[in-house]
Amino acid sequence: MTEFNIGDTVQVTSGAMAHSVGTVVYLYEKTGKYLVRTGAGAQDYYAPDEIELFNP
Repeated sequence: MTEFNIGDTVQVTSGAMAHSVGTVVYLYEKTGKYLVRTGAGAQDYYAPDEIELFNP
């Protein structure tokens, strides 16, 4: 069971991109990290404890 689903809107909670809002586009099951796209061409992998569901 995963904490987030592909297409979920999430907010980054730590690091240089903290407070950025993006969309989960992939789960790399080997590491358990989610690929989050935060803008055109901007994306990175985050552990489940580095992101949270976005509530506007």
